[in-house]
Amino acid sequence: MKIRLLFFLLSTFISAQKNQFIELRRNIKDKTHAAQSLTLLDRREDKFIGIISHRKDPYEVKFEKEDLEKLFSDWFLEDNKQRGNDKYFLMLEYLKVKDIPTERSVKGHLEMGVSTFVKKDDQYYFLKKNRLSKDFQQKDHAYITRAVAASISAELSNIVKDSYSVKRLNIPISEADLENYEKIISEQLPVFSSASLTDGVYRDYQSFAEQKPDKELMVKKNKEGVIKGVKRVDDYDILNREVFAVVDNGIAYKKTPVSFIEIDKDNNGLFITASEEELFPQNNTMTIAGASFGIVGGIVGAVIDVASSKVRKQNAKYHRVGIDALTGAYILPEDFGKTK
Repeated sequence: MKIRLLFFLLSTFISAQKNQFIELRRNIKDKTHAAQSLTLLDRREDKFIGIISHRKDPYEVKFEKEDLEKLFSDWFLEDNKQRGNDKYFLMLEYLKVKDIPTERSVKGHLEMGVSTFVKKDDQYYFLKKNRLSKDFQQKDHAYITRAVAASISAELSNIVKDSYSVKRLNIPISEADLENYEKIISEQLPVFSSASLTDGVYRDYQSFAEQKPDKELMVKKNKEGVIKGVKRVDDYDILNREVFAVVDNGIAYKKTPVSFIEIDKDNNGLFITASEEELFPQNNTMTIAGASFGIVGGIVGAVIDVASSKVRKQNAKYHRVGIDALTGAYILPEDFGKTK
């Protein structure tokens, strides 16, 4: 009797459970018409995405069709009638959703990892990598299930469209080695493999990783030799120019909205030691001072000053903030921005 009752309750739950489909409807047109195809590489160990609740009703989040490779291919073909020769690949590494209990209800949570590659002569070349960890509060969304599915769709669309214009890393990866692409690429990047770093200014992370400084820019210092920012080699200051990092006397410094912070390296990779205020200032005096020196346009007006750093440490909580080896994005610790 108990077994029958359990079977009945389980059957009732399954039949009552609803589905929330991830719809691939957003445009992924390649305006250059260089792309020939988009192929999904589903490397997830567990294909079950998860369940999110809406008003206490469970919804299983899933793609609208079971044949995912065809689903993604058709998505690309629908938006790209004119095609070229470049074969793009989207690697879905993990995708999970779940409910997280709160004091009054539950919130939805999404974890997602996806990367893109272009294939040339049977070798894969890395383009982009996106990692998403996001909460969905009940008070912010009329339908959390729809918001989660839409966020997944938007993330997939954005990385595909961005990949068309990204310069590939010139490190070939075989299909057999795709599982370990991050380790293989990072070990070959000059920023990790070179005995010393090349002095200069680096506009983006890729140039920094490949150790190819901008020939038009140079480090700007005061009379005491303290770094003040960057300028053009013809002595004109620059405006509206983004800078990722500088290297001076073999030491690398990460540009933040208010300062340059020295980049360190350990067994886990590159990192900086920084406070939330230094990375994400919000209407504080440091932001105002930086903006007056042109920081909004890309010039960093703050000075790397040991004395002022000691003063800041008395009033801020500092963290080890990792720098992603492939993208240069910050890898924030779990307690980042939280007071003790």
